[in-house]
Amino acid sequence: MQTPEPTLADVAARAGVSVATASRALTGARPVSDTLHRKVRDASRELGYRRNAVASALRLQRTETVGLVLPRYTTGFLSALIESVSDGLERNDLSLVLRYSEPDALHDVGNVESLMARRVDGIIICPSSLEASQESIEAAGPVPIVQVGRFVITDRSDSVGLDEDRATAMLIAHLVEREARRLLVVGLDPDAPADARRIRALRGAAEGAAAVDVAPFTPAVLDGGIRAAERLVAAGPGALPDAIICANDDVAAGVLAVLRMRGITVPGRVQVVSLLDLAPGREDLTVTTLRHPWPEMGREAVRLLLDAQQRRREPVGERIARRVSLAPQLVPGHSTREHPGPAPAPAAAAAAPAVIPDPKETP
Repeated sequence: MQTPEPTLADVAARAGVSVATASRALTGARPVSDTLHRKVRDASRELGYRRNAVASALRLQRTETVGLVLPRYTTGFLSALIESVSDGLERNDLSLVLRYSEPDALHDVGNVESLMARRVDGIIICPSSLEASQESIEAAGPVPIVQVGRFVITDRSDSVGLDEDRATAMLIAHLVEREARRLLVVGLDPDAPADARRIRALRGAAEGAAAVDVAPFTPAVLDGGIRAAERLVAAGPGALPDAIICANDDVAAGVLAVLRMRGITVPGRVQVVSLLDLAPGREDLTVTTLRHPWPEMGREAVRLLLDAQQRRREPVGERIARRVSLAPQLVPGHSTREHPGPAPAPAAAAAAPAVIPDPKETP
């Protein structure tokens, strides 16, 4: 004789709660205490109870799915974000629907509309660009949406990202302590709002302690770092700064390759740092870099989304978009000096202004 499937009433009896409380704990329809949630979940696992997700969705008008929209490029930090978001949703009996976006507004909006058609209960989005993602966030309509990483300034959604001021202050302090006074930024585009904001933060942190110049823009990829470094070296010894601040580890790798190939010692003559660690958790300490807290960002994004779902009953005019900023970790590498000390370059060369030719003027 076949053993009957355990029911919600069985779970409630095992946990010592009412059927209504067991239902709330398993569906998230209304919040319950952490203690009750744990008791019901444990009872459910012990009995092997499986909820009928289809019936639940029809009854509650919820699909218990959340969309995650990410830029289409593969890096270690996005993997860490996906893992932490997925884990956070699973802990709350929610499923993940992943979408990748191309760097244009039309495709970004299409992703959100596709998720809306699937009746997701919420969306977490890592904007591909501040310009392209504005329309996609508005396209979410009444569905709760949380931005992670970058964020578009809007009262429409909550966001969790990096504490940019703290990040740049840590990096600048690290360089200034190591006698770097002339700094050059490579791989950031002054015409892009997010990059322009980062440049302002670097200059603000360095004010009174160091000068921050920006190299003519090259893409924030390995080849971009190589091209920028080749141009810098071609300008002569006087153009060399005390330190080069790269947009990410790929740019830094390109810069390091050229400097070492041309016999320019790192970190002796020029120090190199990165604003973004692209492979969190790796043991390679070639480059001094900022490790962004992507796992924590993912968990915080889930928390904000779940809370936003509970606040949907509030009048729209009373909702306040929340901004959560998390601090990065500075990971020292071999590209900056271990102990403060002057660079071994001649004083005259060190004092000379950085002259970086614009690629438009280069034959």
